[in-house]
Amino acid sequence: MITGAGHSTDQLKEATHYHCDVYITGEKSLYTVQYAKFLNLNLIVGSHTFTEVYGVQALAIKLKEKCIDIEIVQLEEKHLEAEGITLL
Repeated sequence: MITGAGHSTDQLKEATHYHCDVYITGEKSLYTVQYAKFLNLNLIVGSHTFTEVYGVQALAIKLKEKCIDIEIVQLEEKHLEAEGITLL
């Protein structure tokens, strides 16, 4: 699973090197889809934000359920869009 922008073909190739049969990412390009078909690799594409933010949060919750001793820390990141900055 690659959150956000894991759509480059070299990342798909590396996944098959580790015998992955499903590749989950937040973005795709035409080449991503074509290369996944070529590799016979199942491709699941979510949105950039949903996989990068909410997908990771859901994964953290599942990990905490299975490994109660694990400490989950969420880093807060400020985005330009949230700061009200207008780019010219």
